[in-house]
Amino acid sequence: MSSSRRLCLLFILVSAARAATTPATPAADASPWKTSVTLGARIGYDDNVFLQDPSPVIAANGVPDRAGSMVGSATVGLTTAWQRDRAFIFDAGYSPELVRYERFASENHDDHRFNAGVHGDTGPWGYDFKGSFLLVDGEDTSPIFGHAGGAPAIGGEQVRSRRDQSLTKTSGRLTYAVAPRVFVRAVGATSSQDFGTQQKRTTIVPGYANYVDRAEWTVGADAGWRLTPDLALLAGVRRGAQRQGALIGTASQSSNTLTRYLVGVEGKLHRTLTVSVLAGPDYRTFDNAAPIGADHTRHTEYAEANATWTPSTADTVTLTGKRYLWLSSGGKTPYDSTTCDVQWKHAFSKTWSASLAAGYQEGDNTDYVAASSFRDDHIYTITLGGGYAINAHTKLDLSIVREWGVSEIAHQDGREYNHWLGNLALRYTF
Repeated sequence: MSSSRRLCLLFILVSAARAATTPATPAADASPWKTSVTLGARIGYDDNVFLQDPSPVIAANGVPDRAGSMVGSATVGLTTAWQRDRAFIFDAGYSPELVRYERFASENHDDHRFNAGVHGDTGPWGYDFKGSFLLVDGEDTSPIFGHAGGAPAIGGEQVRSRRDQSLTKTSGRLTYAVAPRVFVRAVGATSSQDFGTQQKRTTIVPGYANYVDRAEWTVGADAGWRLTPDLALLAGVRRGAQRQGALIGTASQSSNTLTRYLVGVEGKLHRTLTVSVLAGPDYRTFDNAAPIGADHTRHTEYAEANATWTPSTADTVTLTGKRYLWLSSGGKTPYDSTTCDVQWKHAFSKTWSASLAAGYQEGDNTDYVAASSFRDDHIYTITLGGGYAINAHTKLDLSIVREWGVSEIAHQDGREYNHWLGNLALRYTF
């Protein structure tokens, strides 16, 4: 489909959705249905599209170093929600986005995001189920990284995310209040990433970035005891599995089953501070094909944390973090994944706002592979943002991102990079 036809499709979606959200009669205000439409456009500059800094070339035909390009996108957000009472609340959304690079047609892609969920509570029962689906219509061949070390830090996620793929996620919880202070709940989650890119033998195409499918599912139960009506201690267990697809040229992969024991806390520590923390040991049993030595039973750590602090009506500070064992999108191996993000938002007035964020990621496989395949990558990110509300429906957003990719393994220059990204975005909500 051509770009002009895609833009026409976006216009049709906006027009139809806007018509659907316009009440025909005053009685429409009483409808349990609520809908909204958001139209957005973004223009920016990326000074290192392929996350490659200059260094000696070891593979021909690789992506260019320090390749800058203007980037533009257009998007429509369609959301709907239905609520008759607290027992059943439904919401759903669809957001197509067209992304275009001025200099590199290979990086153009169309994203289609779908989400839906239901939640509610009645008597001692409460439930929350949701799912999302991302379809990326992008290039079906992967980039060639021509420097030592191969792909950028942690696989060059920004480059990978523009390739043909789909990502499906679901989660759910069902809670029952046994007593005023005691509750139990069943939980489950799935994640499946399916890459549509071609695989090629790196002996024939050196530096080619092969991507393999990966998935995870977990189910389990939690028991909670409320210290206060808004704060609870938790203990839980999870059973599940991770699955890694086949990489061309090898029978090795790191699919595994897991048992995870967790303790934590969730709720309000203070009227201004809400937290959710779960942590505990993670026991893995890898398939016989895993390239991690004779002992295929491993013990790792799992932790996830979220916190929101609102010291004033104008300020919000959020913190998210996670550490767990995940499977490489490059095939064969697992790695310890650590992520941490903190963001501060401040509203100067109803018109002006600003934000400052910092992020950290580490991908470390050194406990699972031979020394010749070691990766220990770090990514540091700082983001400065600002917003201006032109009117009740229209908002202008500016963001500047500074990013560094660092390798703890020496002489792997292709994994290290410096990156600037600036964006100016306009959003209109009908």
